[in-house]
Amino acid sequence: MPTLLIAVFDNSGSVVSPIGADPLSNRFAEVDRAFSAIARNGAPHELGMVVHFDTPSSGEVGPVPITRTGVRQLRRGLQIPRDGAGSSELAPSLRRATKIAKAHPAREVTLVVLSDFLLMDADPRGVLSDLAAFPGTVHAVVLGTHLPAGVLDDAITVSQIERDDPPGTVARALFTSLVQHRKRRRPASRNRRK
Repeated sequence: MPTLLIAVFDNSGSVVSPIGADPLSNRFAEVDRAFSAIARNGAPHELGMVVHFDTPSSGEVGPVPITRTGVRQLRRGLQIPRDGAGSSELAPSLRRATKIAKAHPAREVTLVVLSDFLLMDADPRGVLSDLAAFPGTVHAVVLGTHLPAGVLDDAITVSQIERDDPPGTVARALFTSLVQHRKRRRPASRNRRK
């Protein structure tokens, strides 16, 4: 099935500062690991894209096929953009992701937002409502904070990542979204003789 996964990164101070949710930027390395795991088998019908809260920025990459060549391209975006200001506003990147999703109507689109969700948008409730209305599946990878119940719509998949979670936790969360639209192969039935 043709798919598109858009990974959106929050690089605000509450995420990247020494006391932030991801001070060592391990989320980038782990997203790379998840993309690379998919690329090992080559998946030209599966696309990936990287967007940052600071939109537009030099950190945007894709959509590109999630193949070895595509992952090399995606890696250019798996870092804090040199022209990024550390925005805490989701709205610009959400608008960009929505535009990309609508440009790919034949694909199953998944939006993965890696953020602590300490948003500074002028209308945070409106932005979270727009997130729930995204034209595809939404996965919130919540970094380091516990969101109160009801902040995110029930239709949004939530993965809570704590600072002391073992390495690979972010990679597993992203991998789950990368493979969710793949058809599961059923084992061939075997006729048993009595």
